[in-house]
Amino acid sequence: MEDILTALPETEVSGEVGRSSCFEVTVNGQLIFSKLKLHGFPKSENVIKEIERLMNGGKCQEITDAESPGCTIL
Repeated sequence: MEDILTALPETEVSGEVGRSSCFEVTVNGQLIFSKLKLHGFPKSENVIKEIERLMNGGKCQEITDAESPGCTIL
């Protein structure tokens, strides 16, 4: 989130608590990333690119790659 606000300080970023293991990114109500689908987290630069696309009059596209969430050993 800090990367987005640094690159695009005029952007409003908010979060909501959802179900466990769920992480989704929406821009103006459009889902552009789902952790449940890609099993990882979005790269900040990809989210920034989609916000910039929208700010320039385009339509956001779905982000199709993710960073590995890492490994958790219980």
